[in-house]
Amino acid sequence: MAANLNVLIVEDHDRLREILVRHLVQHGCQAVGVSDAEGLQDAMSRQSFDAVVLDLNLPDEDGLSIAQRLRTASPDLFIVMMTARNSTADRVAGYKSGADVYISKPSSGEELLAAIDSWRRRTDAKRLAEPRVYLNVQARELTGNGTVPLSAVETRVLQGLALAPGLKLEYFRLMELIDHDLDAKGKASLEVCMARLRKKLTQAGFPAPAIKSIRNDGYQLIDVLLMV
Repeated sequence: MAANLNVLIVEDHDRLREILVRHLVQHGCQAVGVSDAEGLQDAMSRQSFDAVVLDLNLPDEDGLSIAQRLRTASPDLFIVMMTARNSTADRVAGYKSGADVYISKPSSGEELLAAIDSWRRRTDAKRLAEPRVYLNVQARELTGNGTVPLSAVETRVLQGLALAPGLKLEYFRLMELIDHDLDAKGKASLEVCMARLRKKLTQAGFPAPAIKSIRNDGYQLIDVLLMV
């Protein structure tokens, strides 16, 4: 069930981090391990993640403040706290900071994978219950909760994102689709285009925020857009 999910393990115990990453990879996840908050920021600037597994006792920042920041920036991110701090007060603080699941150490890769699988099943069920949104390339429109017209450029961009591996395109490719150079003016035009597409996608029933920015990389659809 957890196959193809991008998971970031933030754990300063080298051996435990290696074990967790290896276990998730063996079960189909795309897992990455880092040892501190700085590593987390670097990893998240280079790619997007579906879930973050977070230790609380990190060398450069407390896991509770990291969780608060992650939850504010990414409301749909699945946050698992895995820590030796297991008092009731610690658990309450963890959930208040944004954790979805709080796992006490010592634990195992099996328990972590079970938690991720459970979240994935709930997420998939919710997605199936939501209205589907279709992109009609020929008609240049989105259909779902009604019909939303698109410009030719918007249609090209959405088609490109929908067909791209991981639903993600780099800046240079997006610039080609909107016919702009990769400079400040071109990036400004791209940001305007993405803002309009987010609004149109959510109007059609696509789950918000619809398109997310990948820092120093490009943009990514947050769900599959069906084409007709």
